[in-house]
Amino acid sequence: MIRVRPRKAAALLAGLLTAAVILVAPPAATAATAATTTTLIGASSVNFAWFDPAVGPMQIYRDFDNGFSYPTWQDTPAYQAHPNARANHYSMKILPQRLLDPTDTINASLRAFIATTPKNIILTNYHEPDDTSPGRFTPAQFRAGIVKFAGMVRAQNAVDGGARRTSVVLMNISFKSQWTWPVSDWWPTDARDGGHVDLIAADVYAMPHATLTACCPRGYTDGVNWQQASRLLSFIITFAKANKTPWAVAELGYLEDIHDPSRKALALRDAVNVARANGADHISYFDASGPRADWRLRWSSPVGSTPKTSQAALMWKSLANGG
Repeated sequence: MIRVRPRKAAALLAGLLTAAVILVAPPAATAATAATTTTLIGASSVNFAWFDPAVGPMQIYRDFDNGFSYPTWQDTPAYQAHPNARANHYSMKILPQRLLDPTDTINASLRAFIATTPKNIILTNYHEPDDTSPGRFTPAQFRAGIVKFAGMVRAQNAVDGGARRTSVVLMNISFKSQWTWPVSDWWPTDARDGGHVDLIAADVYAMPHATLTACCPRGYTDGVNWQQASRLLSFIITFAKANKTPWAVAELGYLEDIHDPSRKALALRDAVNVARANGADHISYFDASGPRADWRLRWSSPVGSTPKTSQAALMWKSLANGG
């Protein structure tokens, strides 16, 4: 295992940023898309007290409400953590059946909440419905609910001149056609559903290998079956091109390779390069742990160390600063 002292991390990062890299070619962007889209670099974090001084500020913040908990945007932890954020992509969870019930008072509450949000925010309801829906709602109910949701957002834009948008966020495994429903079951269209949303997004993770075994704690992998960013992002790029819709990576996750302390940082750079080349609206890193692994940017070499100068943290900071 190669060991890198924290004080050398900044110097190594400079080398990583200038190193040549050969990417497996993803689906090509159209000239118009590549020319007109500036891909924002963002993150969500389980601990902004660590993240902000180490990596921030971000160009866009990804935040979550596991229900519908706040009457106004200014009451949300998202606003309170970053009141001057340049942009936000924000999720909530309201059962679509409630949105479709004209007698449910949550509709008035949601309209009031939307009216307090930033005029450039991206809003979604039930991110990853492909993972959370069984027993709660059907794909058809989701589509009808998100179309209703999008209508509320557009109505508020008409009132105050806003440019708010709505999204559907799905797991990357669905874009790979390896899950229960095809992406088309979740993606509303004017022809079928009488309305649409503005953006499709994917939660994209390089799957763990040997993680949570003797070699590799939660934030690490042994590097076997390493997945290139160009391959991981190719599925949503293909869908977005076919459906002529803007797209984003709502969550990105990579693990540290115990044999190569530069590999994660380089993968993050590659992912941003692919996103930029293919006109992504934004790409956000998931600086948190999940059920299978710990994706946070703090992990470094030697295994188990968590300096604020990890190569991955410094790379994402550089990318958000235009690197």
